[in-house]
Amino acid sequence: MTRTAATPRTVTSRVLAILAAFASERRELGLVEISRRTGLAVSTTHRLVGELLEGGALERSANRRYRIGPTVRDLVDTSAAARAPKTGPAPRPEQ
Repeated sequence: MTRTAATPRTVTSRVLAILAAFASERRELGLVEISRRTGLAVSTTHRLVGELLEGGALERSANRRYRIGPTVRDLVDTSAAARAPKTGPAPRPEQ
């Protein structure tokens, strides 16, 4: 695969592109589809997806497709909890 101007250059940008590939209506993606969506070579996609699997950022379904894993889901839950309005006693007015 030939690198284009749109192909992510750094490892970090490549990993983020792989994760962003799941920001569509499709919850599970195959390796070739991830490669196509990111513009990365299949071999690069395979290597990085393998590392994301090991870290729990992705997981493999029974049909050998990939989906967001528990590590990313935990980050999303933590972020959502941090943004949620705090409940508790109302602040006391100053006297």
